[in-house]
Amino acid sequence: MSLDLTRFYAAADGLPFPDRWAVMPWRPQQPVPPQEIPAQWQALCQRQLPANKRLVYLHIPFCATHCKFCGFYQNKLEAEATEQYCDYLIREIEQEAPSPLHQSAPVHAVYFGGGTPTALSAKQLHRIISTLRRRLPLAPDCEITVEGRILNFDNERIDACLEAGANRFSIGIQTFDTRVRQRMGRRASREEAIQFLRKLGERDRAAVVCDLMFGLPEQTPESWREDLQIVRDLPLDGVDLYALNLLPSTPLGKAAENKRVSLPDVAMRRDFYLEGEAFLARDGWHQISNSHWARTTRERNLYNLLIKKGADCLAFGSSAGGNLGGQSYMTARSLEAYYQQLDAGLKPIMMMTAATASEHRWRLDLQGGIEAGRYDLSRIITDPFPLEPLLQQWQQCGLMHSDGPSFNLTPAGRFWASNMLQALQTLIPQLTLRNTHHANG
Repeated sequence: MSLDLTRFYAAADGLPFPDRWAVMPWRPQQPVPPQEIPAQWQALCQRQLPANKRLVYLHIPFCATHCKFCGFYQNKLEAEATEQYCDYLIREIEQEAPSPLHQSAPVHAVYFGGGTPTALSAKQLHRIISTLRRRLPLAPDCEITVEGRILNFDNERIDACLEAGANRFSIGIQTFDTRVRQRMGRRASREEAIQFLRKLGERDRAAVVCDLMFGLPEQTPESWREDLQIVRDLPLDGVDLYALNLLPSTPLGKAAENKRVSLPDVAMRRDFYLEGEAFLARDGWHQISNSHWARTTRERNLYNLLIKKGADCLAFGSSAGGNLGGQSYMTARSLEAYYQQLDAGLKPIMMMTAATASEHRWRLDLQGGIEAGRYDLSRIITDPFPLEPLLQQWQQCGLMHSDGPSFNLTPAGRFWASNMLQALQTLIPQLTLRNTHHANG
């Protein structure tokens, strides 16, 4: 079998690839039959998994508003509903925590995602964080991130998070441009967003990170440059530069399909990214991953880095996703189903996949390396030589610096990293089969 590398070559002139492909963290694909899930989960809970980094993810499926670009909106924020959810979430944690699985390894990072975790009340946030710290073996330097928005995240909620033990806040700003923000469903103005982040950072009690997004409707090079300058002048520890991932099911996706809005093309999105990378490099920021930068030693971005490298992840809450020893699982999306299963004493798992340990490991090792911007293919391939012409072609197109099977991504390569990851993920199994064929022949 010969490898067809040329179909993955980058174009020498213009854009290297026609578009930028979005890639989600790899997960096994073989589902466990629904009737077998409870028994498999109970068996898993009685095991002590092989040594691996351990994470916890909690999902808070409520939002006060539905942002037009977001594909994660589930439930409207209502005080009675969030109180009931908080009670059940704590019940789930306390029900699972005593098991050998949950006590067998230190937790290095906890992430509250959503939805909008900061929309919960101060008391609810304090109860959940305190329960985690009391019931699970969190490492002494465990990173506890609360993701949120400016809306509803008042001083009482911030104080409650800090008192309970949160040490990192990730605030979704997207852009400081008031007109673009409000068109996307964000209520706070530019001035309100700046004031909020300044006050949060000046507390100096936790890492403060903000998300910026490029590729939004009506976003211009001038407004992007202003966003970067604002970030530079705020007391932030980290910043994310994310490309808009346009999902067809979102209000923005439907508006774009119907030509009601126009979005920056891929060339402009590339230019936004490269300008952001160069701006932050000049200002002394350290690039931790393809989309994340740190300015201070306080910021580690630990959860996001480890999840892409294949760390084990315990998941709690409706619609939470976890991964344990190569088995991934997703909890019930419906709140009604989530509550019913917990009432029955069951982990409310909606979907689980069978473990595929060998494939799981090499895919995640590669994924984590490319996310960090550097990798050596000899880690996962006995003979990576057949792939070297592809690496050399990508180098000629300015996407990487390669030395045999080892490479470092350039800034342009980091923008197109998902395209190169998909190419390698497609080719490597063929190369493995080719090696196996020759060895057996």
